[in-house]
Amino acid sequence: MKELAKSRRTASSVKFSLELAPTSRSRKLVLLSGGLFLVAGLGITVQLPIDQTLKINLAAIWLADTLRELARQWRGQARVRCLMLNASGRVAGRSISGKDKELQILKGSVVLHRWAWLRLEFDDGLHYVEWLFKADYALESWRRLQLLWRHAL
Repeated sequence: MKELAKSRRTASSVKFSLELAPTSRSRKLVLLSGGLFLVAGLGITVQLPIDQTLKINLAAIWLADTLRELARQWRGQARVRCLMLNASGRVAGRSISGKDKELQILKGSVVLHRWAWLRLEFDDGLHYVEWLFKADYALESWRRLQLLWRHAL
């Protein structure tokens, strides 16, 4: 009789969390794509049918803005060793020294079947991107990311 009256299993998502360490490959791809957009933008600017002085000014603005974005990306990557996500929607970046820094996920972030593009912002306003690939993580970790994305974030 006791066997029939087994207690119900309850699952709590309160302790459901995930730690993902972005790979150097994915981080290099983000920086490389920024460099390619820098070159492409300069190439397009040079081809514009406008006054030469305006071309130079536009190219200088493009160069300065893109280099600023690449520097921002570099600083963001340097500040975070791994990402910590939990069931309540809290996202933190763990530094090399082991300190957690609160992060906010920005609009434009997306988690798909094989990759995720996360736009993240620190509390001091610095924002950067993490590009994660399913192939770089255990299947269970990727499933947890997708579950957290759907339910908490």
